[in-house]
Amino acid sequence: MRHKLFGLGGLVVALALLSACGASSQGNNQDNYSEGGGSPTSPGTPPRDGAGGGVDSDSGSGGGSSQSPGQLTAGDWDDNRNFPFFQKYLADAPQGMPAHPSTDRVIITVRDAEGRPVPNARVTVGDAAGKRLEAPTASDGRLLFLPIHDGAQANATFSVTVAPPPGQSGEPLTTSVEGTAWNLTLPGVQGVLPSELDVAFVVDATGSMGDEIRYLKAELQNIVDSVQGSFPNVSARFALVMYRDDGDAYVVRPFDFTSDVGLFRQQLDAQSAEGGGDYPEAMERGLGAIHQLSWRTGNTARLTFLVADAPTHTPHYQAFLREANRARLSGIKVYPVAASGVADEAEYLMRLAAQLTLGRYIFLTDDSGIGAPHAEPHIPCYQVQLLKNLLIRAIGSELEGRRVPASGTEVIRTVGSPRQDGSCTLQDGSVTYL
Repeated sequence: MRHKLFGLGGLVVALALLSACGASSQGNNQDNYSEGGGSPTSPGTPPRDGAGGGVDSDSGSGGGSSQSPGQLTAGDWDDNRNFPFFQKYLADAPQGMPAHPSTDRVIITVRDAEGRPVPNARVTVGDAAGKRLEAPTASDGRLLFLPIHDGAQANATFSVTVAPPPGQSGEPLTTSVEGTAWNLTLPGVQGVLPSELDVAFVVDATGSMGDEIRYLKAELQNIVDSVQGSFPNVSARFALVMYRDDGDAYVVRPFDFTSDVGLFRQQLDAQSAEGGGDYPEAMERGLGAIHQLSWRTGNTARLTFLVADAPTHTPHYQAFLREANRARLSGIKVYPVAASGVADEAEYLMRLAAQLTLGRYIFLTDDSGIGAPHAEPHIPCYQVQLLKNLLIRAIGSELEGRRVPASGTEVIRTVGSPRQDGSCTLQDGSVTYL
């Protein structure tokens, strides 16, 4: 990952926008887990856009405008790391939500002869009827394959071909595979961590998000210092996608990747929140717009932060999942960031997008005291920390090829009594992990 030197000044602006997504003026339902796990209470009625709908809320006084930046708090969760719990969550999905065939999930991991993960290796999976999956590995060498979701018949026999990543020579590896964890060694290559970073920020810009967008269009310099200090030679670019809803002044407004910090800042500063009018928004269109961006295909870490406080409209649930699946096939990890107002339907869709792409679900909490209350997620075990620290680690994890955990001094409080190894024992005796 020692490539072109680039100052990560653009990250200040981008992370500022994300940190803003919690100072909403909306109410919410409260779905609460006990500290030891257990079942959530029945959800309430999801909030509406209310007074923010149809009004440019980015220009008046608001709850977030009087607060200092860098104070918002959040937690995160990995549904692949907690796959049995995820299957129980799917079984209790809100009525009318789309099915997610994932019980036959396979984790493919590609390493070099020294045991290092190989990012951006090209993996092709086939059965007797033809190709079922073709996609690159992430920076940790992993890729998700869902046989039924990907069109395979039950009890199919698979073979996998792995081609070297861009810029490396070597012969493709073809082998038969079975089981639910395919650990493959690709000879003749080196596991080299990404030297490039592409981050897209997809943001709901309807009226209910006015406080969030206004709240942090600047962020603490230590975010830049931390990422730049750890990865000084990474070539970083940032893209912005704003979305609203059908009938608004625009539905999607994309800005392609740039390494020009000044340009990115101008693009962000020009945005405001307006429109909406009802609870659901055009989230599927916003996520779909990332596929119009000029993602790099070399030794690149690719991730999207999807910042939202509402789901897509019911007829577009499947369209949203198709866009998330396209991200998986393109090697783009999706990290949803759930702002205040997120109810069961939005949590469900956002968690599916994270699970499909091997991302993590991020959610704002009330610990900062900023904005309206945030709905408790259907998650039994997590650490509360500053959102800015969590986002720095999310980016750092993609560049390091491994999950970077929170340090003890960064944890504000915990839910579910996690032990030192990150495990949590629930009331039914099952175990989950941070």
